[in-house]
Amino acid sequence: MVKNKLNWLIGIGLNINLILLISPAKAFIPSFYIPNQKLLTETSLGIGFTAAQYIQFGQSNEAINLAKLAISLNPKLVENWIVLSQAQSNKSLLDEALESINKAKEIDPSISEIWFTQASIEMQMGKPEAAILSINKNIRLSKKNANAYFLLGNARLMQKQHKLAIKAFETSANINPKLWQSTNNEALVYFELGERKKAIQIWRKVIKIKADPEPKLALAIALYSIEPNNQESISLAKEALQENPNYYFQEFQAEQLWGEKLRESGKILFKNPKLKEVISTASANSNFTNEKDE
Repeated sequence: MVKNKLNWLIGIGLNINLILLISPAKAFIPSFYIPNQKLLTETSLGIGFTAAQYIQFGQSNEAINLAKLAISLNPKLVENWIVLSQAQSNKSLLDEALESINKAKEIDPSISEIWFTQASIEMQMGKPEAAILSINKNIRLSKKNANAYFLLGNARLMQKQHKLAIKAFETSANINPKLWQSTNNEALVYFELGERKKAIQIWRKVIKIKADPEPKLALAIALYSIEPNNQESISLAKEALQENPNYYFQEFQAEQLWGEKLRESGKILFKNPKLKEVISTASANSNFTNEKDE
């Protein structure tokens, strides 16, 4: 009798153990927190904002990764697609950048920044005609956009439509007088048109707004083209090349939309023996090369 009860208890114990093994105890099941859509949107925007900051710091790879993360949290936020496109264009991933900006257009094509970003990509692709169409859409949505008119001026400059370029640069500068690049590029156009004294006058104005190496060197070249061995020209050229050695190189000058006349005049200035040392340093501190340096 006792033996039968013992067997029965053992059987019950085995069954209980089997149940414990087969059915996990609810107390040990981890719970997962699922954030609501509002929180996901806020988090996505925050990550996208951080990605945009990385672009400003020149860290485009990090920006791309963060923008993609932001999009994975909420693919309907147009801002993040724009940031991703800008980061990709900074890395010359132009086809991918266009694909991203097209995604942004699918969400909301009425955002002016979409068209500005697309125009910038098209300019990098060497398609000023397409860029102008995109810029005009941007301007219709944001009439007082100085950057858009600056980009329009650059597109006209690529087309060698000098008068239209000047008009665009002047409009940009009127909207935002602190955007020195517009006034600087206006001077570039006047130099190409042979109006060197007017270009000099404008570059002096630019330097008062921003003492950047580009207008410094452009002014130096213009002064030297009128008066060889001009001491102000030599001084300005030294300062500019010390601040940014890349401006010694033809390829870099062309990327900045310097015209042929300014680049050719620059070659003459750079032959001055007083610039030999600063040019040697510039050559050593840049990845660019001129044909004669190869």
